[in-house]
Amino acid sequence: MEQEAPAGWEFFDSVDFPTDHIDDPMGRPRVRHVVTAVVVGHEGAAWLPRLSEALWALNPRPDRLIAVDTGSTDETAELLAAMPGVEPVVSVSARTGFGMAVARGLETHGFAPIPSAVGPYGDDGHMPVVEWLWLLHDDCAPAPKALEKLLLQATMSPNTGVWGPKLRLWPRDRELLEVGVTTSLGGRRDTGIENGELDQGQHDQPRNVLAVSSAGMLVRRDVWEALHGFDPRLPMFRDDIDFGWRASRAGYQVGVAPDAVVYHAQAAATGERALAGTRRHAYQLDRAHAYYTVLANAPGKLLPLLILRFLLGTVMRSIWFLLGKTPSGAVDEWTALLGTLLAGGWTQARKNRRSLDQVPYDDIKGLFSRSVHALRHNLEETTSTISERIREAWADEPEEQVVTTARRAKSTARVAVDQPRWRRQLIRRPFLIAWVVLAIGALIAARDLIGGGVLRSNLLLPAQENLAALWHAAASAPPGVTPPAWLAQFWAFSTVMFGPTGAVNVLLLGAVPLAGLAAWALLRAFVVDRVARAWGASAYGLAVFTNGAITQGRIGTCVAAIVLPLLGAAVHTVARRRRVVVQGSWRAAWFAGICLAVLFAFTPALALLVSVILVFGAVLGLGWRRQGRQLVFSVVLGLLLVLPWTLDLVRHPSKLGQEAGGPPTAAIGPGDSLPHLLTGTPVGAPAPWWFAVPLILVALVSLLRQSRQRYELVGWFAALAGLAATLVASRLGGGSGPLMFLMTAGWIITVAVAWDSVGKSTEIIVQGVLGIVLLTTVVTAGFWLVRGADGPLWRGPAQDLPAYLVASQDPPDNQSILVVRKAPEGQMRFSLVKNGGPRMGALEAAPTAAQTKPLTDVLATLGGGGSGEEGRQLAGLAIDYVYLPGPVDPTLQSTLDSLPGLTRASANDGDASWLVDRSKIKGETPLVDQTHTVWRILGLIGWILALIFCLPTVRRTVAVPQGTHARRDR
Repeated sequence: MEQEAPAGWEFFDSVDFPTDHIDDPMGRPRVRHVVTAVVVGHEGAAWLPRLSEALWALNPRPDRLIAVDTGSTDETAELLAAMPGVEPVVSVSARTGFGMAVARGLETHGFAPIPSAVGPYGDDGHMPVVEWLWLLHDDCAPAPKALEKLLLQATMSPNTGVWGPKLRLWPRDRELLEVGVTTSLGGRRDTGIENGELDQGQHDQPRNVLAVSSAGMLVRRDVWEALHGFDPRLPMFRDDIDFGWRASRAGYQVGVAPDAVVYHAQAAATGERALAGTRRHAYQLDRAHAYYTVLANAPGKLLPLLILRFLLGTVMRSIWFLLGKTPSGAVDEWTALLGTLLAGGWTQARKNRRSLDQVPYDDIKGLFSRSVHALRHNLEETTSTISERIREAWADEPEEQVVTTARRAKSTARVAVDQPRWRRQLIRRPFLIAWVVLAIGALIAARDLIGGGVLRSNLLLPAQENLAALWHAAASAPPGVTPPAWLAQFWAFSTVMFGPTGAVNVLLLGAVPLAGLAAWALLRAFVVDRVARAWGASAYGLAVFTNGAITQGRIGTCVAAIVLPLLGAAVHTVARRRRVVVQGSWRAAWFAGICLAVLFAFTPALALLVSVILVFGAVLGLGWRRQGRQLVFSVVLGLLLVLPWTLDLVRHPSKLGQEAGGPPTAAIGPGDSLPHLLTGTPVGAPAPWWFAVPLILVALVSLLRQSRQRYELVGWFAALAGLAATLVASRLGGGSGPLMFLMTAGWIITVAVAWDSVGKSTEIIVQGVLGIVLLTTVVTAGFWLVRGADGPLWRGPAQDLPAYLVASQDPPDNQSILVVRKAPEGQMRFSLVKNGGPRMGALEAAPTAAQTKPLTDVLATLGGGGSGEEGRQLAGLAIDYVYLPGPVDPTLQSTLDSLPGLTRASANDGDASWLVDRSKIKGETPLVDQTHTVWRILGLIGWILALIFCLPTVRRTVAVPQGTHARRDR
């Protein structure tokens, strides 16, 4: 080799160069090693100068250096020709794989010749000679002692035919890449190294492994020729694992020498250069070669189970890619599997390798990665990917963002460094303290509502007993009646909340902290001051209580309070992308459509108002640009996701005033007090209306400021829109509760944004105004804790019927009870109780007048004194009991007592009950539900697709063998 070193060869700084002799510490006879090194380069001009320096620093150096260029278009060929002592460069096409390139180089120049009788070691020429092949890549740099340490281990362990070095990150980093490599029978490449693990000597014990990376692999010549080199069907990816597996089967041990260090840039694996040697997708090729390697080498008795395992793994990964909106990944999965299985190359490979089976599989079984390790790695990668993509998806800016402006610098809380860490975190995160207070306060406020039974109120029917009953209610209704859309959404939420009862408890009793958390997610997008943000989120959460949504059991308003800020955050993400195209804007549009669908289901009037605002804002404010189209798309998506409930709202506009769980909320009519209307406090709310006066006054004062931010105007627009809609709804007869909440939310946004602008002011007036706001919030919170969450909302049994009547509705009897109430004005009201009584959704899915006409005719006759045929008619309608809750009308009671076919039954004090004789008449109820299974299945599919499109995109990562011409495909 040439003796003139290139400039900059001191890359390795001061290195303790090895001696010329390779001595065996065990005192065995010396062995003369003849090394032929082959360097394969492809577009490697950025790394080859370092490799040249590393080769100059080697001692001993390879006896022959062969360089192969695989169709590079940069200066790779010239740099390869300039390496010390290199043979003439061999040029091959760019589609030549690594193994074929090595074979072409050896065919052209051959192995290094055996030295003469008097060798460089001063021996007499009778020393045993061992020939080696050393494989190098253009983006690696062996340490000066790398070859010596490899040959030393080869001298100490002559039975090992393949050696590999310890790979560390380029250029001289301590981060470990590989110390040997293995695979699971599922095809997962496993290095046993954690991401970012530093080399601290923890893997420095030489040992046998299944395979070593081809970057720095040292192969004995007889092993290379016996195995015929790398498999030509594996131009890249898994070629090193396949070679090591074949060597182990043939009885040649594979070892790793951790004292030999090779630094590797992983240029192809990290995407620093393009994929070469194939036109297929990198991920598809990697998976195909993984399947091929396992199928070609695994024992025949395991093949059926392995193919089944491949199928199951492909299905699971395909689902993951579809959920992550990367359908090309799912296509690559199936193309790789089916292409490998059907191509048949692995069957021929199995035939060719039968002669290698010198070692039983059970003897090398311990070299493979266990399936549990592969499962653990998959779970870790999946969890890491989900958390990373979620953080990237919605965070316009991190909460602890690096300060880049003077305004943001003023908002940063300064804490003395000598404070304990937990105290510093609390000071810097005031919302954390506020949210903990809200969560604990929710438990205290619900002290009278904790216990057995279910939550009920005049506006909340009891929840279904289980998920199956809830799903049946979501898909069933009388003919011509549409089941409410919110039941299906409530069923989905109940699946993760331990059933319908648990979901009701969380949504009602936990509404304050949940709404506060959602408001914080919105305010963090445009409110910089942490204290203002914490106040705004806390005040918003308390507004759910002051609105009366909790104490009255209005589950629709509670859900709307949680969803509204999330919708606002999504709309903000869409609308503010005006000058740059950001991938997340369409995700936000899909998420906004989901939020609107929830609002249309739980609070139709509020959803209609918000949709009108978004459409007008998209057309007038944003124009028909990309962001405007996205907002209109969100509205359309929200309407489609609740079909056919949307059509039912069009046919029956009166249902717009309803909210989930019960009848329309208490409305403010023309004769009601003006303070309730202006303060957004519904009649029957637990907090007095004047609690909201300071908030409104501060919002009015903020308008007098000379510099008003656009978000203040947005807040006022929301408040005025809520006020106008409340007035219209109250005139039309109900449904104003959720609209009033929008009014209060608008004031809170206005005050929070104004606080953010003047929060650091030292003026006494400003400090006094902010003090009033804080004091009002604290007083409201105290009133909430003292007052509690009970009131019209209470916890008790699901039915106010005697125990025997409740039990009679269970199988196999499945009896029906007609509950009749006579209003003070003389009007008869009834409900048919069966299958557990009226539950959530019964009011929205009530039968039509034509369907209840047989029952109303019988009751009308009873109200007029009866004709004596009512007992037979009730039996014909499949009524088993007639029940009159107290106070019982004496005239109606005497009429029922005198009817033939009715027998007086036991009842609670003040109530009355009769058993209907159905022994002679086989009745049939006129109220038969019709199952809307098709709509519910289509709706479920639509929701799954919408959730997929609003989720972050999954990235495909290829586990690339070190140094091959590949890259990480994202």
